[in-house]
Amino acid sequence: SLGWDARCIDTYLEDDPASALREALARFPADVIGLSALTAEYRSMHELARLARRLRPDAAILAGGAHASADPDDVVGNPAIDAAVLGEGEATLADVLGRVQRGEPWRDAPGLAVRDPGGRVLRTAPRAAIEDLDSLPMPAFDLTDVDAYARRRGMSLVGMRRYMPITTSRGCPYRCTYCHDIQGKRFRAHSPAYVLRMIDELRSRYDVHHFDVTDDIFNFDAERMVEICDGLVARGPGIGFTCPNGIRVDRMTVQQAERMADAGCEYVAIAIETAAPRLQKQIKKHLRFDKVLPIIDAFTRRRVFTAGFFMVGFPSETEEELRGTIDFARGSKLHAAYFFVVTPFAGTEMHAEIVDERGVAATDLVGSGFFFRPRNNLSSMPDARLLAMRRNAYLRFYLDPRRMLRILRAHPRKMNLAEYFVTMFVRDALRIDPARLLRPLA
Repeated sequence: SLGWDARCIDTYLEDDPASALREALARFPADVIGLSALTAEYRSMHELARLARRLRPDAAILAGGAHASADPDDVVGNPAIDAAVLGEGEATLADVLGRVQRGEPWRDAPGLAVRDPGGRVLRTAPRAAIEDLDSLPMPAFDLTDVDAYARRRGMSLVGMRRYMPITTSRGCPYRCTYCHDIQGKRFRAHSPAYVLRMIDELRSRYDVHHFDVTDDIFNFDAERMVEICDGLVARGPGIGFTCPNGIRVDRMTVQQAERMADAGCEYVAIAIETAAPRLQKQIKKHLRFDKVLPIIDAFTRRRVFTAGFFMVGFPSETEEELRGTIDFARGSKLHAAYFFVVTPFAGTEMHAEIVDERGVAATDLVGSGFFFRPRNNLSSMPDARLLAMRRNAYLRFYLDPRRMLRILRAHPRKMNLAEYFVTMFVRDALRIDPARLLRPLA
């Protein structure tokens, strides 16, 4: 609708993103190039930007997404990148493209971080958040290889299937000290009608019937969530969805969990972080633990594969507090547990504490796979003790015959269970990269 021809490279689907970019720009010499990355992908983003600049020296190169919004200084510090898009990118990109098309200066468009002639990073005027998300057009699924997603494992633990990740809301009103603020602290959402229309389009045009709902807090508006579930139930069997990014469990009722199961929910992740009351207060999570176990029980009773997100190594965390978190996980009916290493994002309250007060270099906190391969121990425990407790947490959690039986009963794709256990034990418990083990055999 903007009058531009566009192409998209989904690097998640590419074994060699650099080669894919090189081939794409040879066929389609773009005038504007956009990159998007999570913080875990920031090194790859910088490498691709430098390659794009060599191949298209006169193109406007912008970087957006989570990392650009969280740490624009890092992004714009790369001379290959002209600007970082802060926050939501739809309106900003449309503005920039219009200015480029008209031959007008674009670096002063609202919503950007740019370099001045002296190399300093400057922010233009902020751009207001999009209030009516339904005003946005449907995602351009035709620009990605929908078929290829069937050959890639998604965020959830339900195994390989033909699926598509979708986002139905933006923003989270909670103020956890470790979490990002890139979409604002106000919950905004697509209407149930919009979400169901998006799902219907994927079903009818692309034969996709399974979805990863990647919202930060899908269940914040319970009435909206139930209405979406009602719509899925009305469409009959054969639809499956997951919530792999984590739900706010103490906002749920048992009845809502039951309705999610009715609607085809196969997997849900529950963000718990820590069972220590002191740390819950310190990180401003304020989870109401009287609500947690009943919802876990409700999901597992309906054989919805249920994972718990836990974090280890909080600043000042003691061995006793970590042991309490591990015992909570082991005593629950969770099918799976992740024990992530605390790694605060740039722009968060915890990041400021670590970087500013302790003098830890910001770049030392991040890197590919940083949740699983920690670079810093922020707790009061010795490094060796923290890592040993984390490893033993995985072993003690999974080496439970009753849990193994529940996993076998609940997992929706039994053929993928071997891959699941390799992932959890080899990568997470033993901290070995399976890809490195397999590389010599290729």
